Amino acid sequence: MKLFLSYPSGQRPLAERLTLALEAEGHEVFIDRSELKAGESFHQRLRESIQGADALVFLVTPDSVRAGSYALAELNIAQQHWRRPSGHVLPVIVSPTPMAALPPYLTAVTVLEPRGDAVAETVAAVARLRPSSRAWRHGLAGGAAALVMAVIGIWLFARQAEQSAAEATRRAAAQRDLAQAQSARELCFTGGHTVALAQLNALAAHTPVQDAVLDAREDCVMRWLRDLRAVVGKQTFSEQVEQAQPVLLQGLSRDVALPRKANLRAHIGWGEYLRSRDGIAGVDPVSHWKRALAEDSGNTYAHAMWARQLLDRPGRFGDVETHFAAALAGGQNRPFVRALQFNTLSPGPNENLPYALVAANEMRRRKETIRPDHVNRFWNNVFGSRMLDADTRAAVWASLPPADLLATFLWLFPDAEVGTERRPLWRFNLASLQAHKGDMGAARKTFQSLVGELQAKGQVGRLLDEAERGLAQLGPAPAAKSQGATKAAP
Repeated sequence: MKLFLSYPSGQRPLAERLTLALEAEGHEVFIDRSELKAGESFHQRLRESIQGADALVFLVTPDSVRAGSYALAELNIAQQHWRRPSGHVLPVIVSPTPMAALPPYLTAVTVLEPRGDAVAETVAAVARLRPSSRAWRHGLAGGAAALVMAVIGIWLFARQAEQSAAEATRRAAAQRDLAQAQSARELCFTGGHTVALAQLNALAAHTPVQDAVLDAREDCVMRWLRDLRAVVGKQTFSEQVEQAQPVLLQGLSRDVALPRKANLRAHIGWGEYLRSRDGIAGVDPVSHWKRALAEDSGNTYAHAMWARQLLDRPGRFGDVETHFAAALAGGQNRPFVRALQFNTLSPGPNENLPYALVAANEMRRRKETIRPDHVNRFWNNVFGSRMLDADTRAAVWASLPPADLLATFLWLFPDAEVGTERRPLWRFNLASLQAHKGDMGAARKTFQSLVGELQAKGQVGRLLDEAERGLAQLGPAPAAKSQGATKAAP
């Protein structure tokens, strides 16, 4: 049909959306002032457009029915053209407006009050309008059979238009939800866990909810649990786990592939493990990891999380190595697995120090990249001032073969990347590792250079004492052989 769309200026965006939707259904829409050409008479063009239209769609707002509005002027022209508004005028309330404020000409027909999307419901209502009088007369000329066919055609057309509008609205809403879910997931993965989860919970409340939205919400919660930190005096592990666990439990009730279901179970177990670190007794996390591995025997998260828990229990290094090896073999999220291998390094006596060095040596051999914070953890808890302690050195010596140990140290702390502040201790480590490897000449040279520099600067303290002790333990330098002694016998 040819439609004239009357609206107040404040509803321009809605009018443009409605125009696009009506045109998509095959209607020809005149949208008043936007259609006027330069120099063209406003009132003449307006009158011609309304008189040439089959129907007028009137968007009702307090502004459109206010005395003196352009919309009322357009409605007046329509009233002069169609004495009876039925079948020709469709009032649509798009902003709360008292019925008493509407002109009698509008209230003489059914006023559409959309409860959902105004565009979709207006398109459907337009489809239900009867054709213009001229078209109707042409239809009657075809006789009773043509009339029946026309009525059926109109009904089918209206039904199709209504369904098309509803489907278009559904698709648009679905695409909007997916875009928002992806955006929230990205926010979650960059640290905005609580804000992102709130957005995803809101999207999950929509009907119908899409699997992709639920996937994004579960991915966010699992990432949050892996990143979880307790803030003393502000937020405990348990308080955060309580927000995350319900999402994982709901995920288990969905029809998802076993690897994903195993991931959900593994993270439920991780949440229980974190709660136990607050001193809260609950379900044994191992039961969740065992069930996850029953569903997916190579599940990276179940193996890695179980291994991390075992690191808290002395004497279980065999099991630790087995689970970490299986986690790495799975190939999923290696950085997370490495982080669990290193995050137990801490000041003071540390039984996990040898295993951390074994893991670092493996990364070196595989040419993996180590995170800067993990390098700092090795310095602060292994190769910094702790190496001045004989017991720490003994634990380090026992972790790897001497050649691997020296190579791993230089991989962690390359000469060119060592700053001025760390360099004296770095040279002490280098000399000690060279001596441990059996390269006495290189060790003696490094120790002598370090001792000489410290003495020249007048520095005293433990570093100088240990460097002098290390040099002394090498014994006297071998005497240089005389030139004659090196000649071969005749």
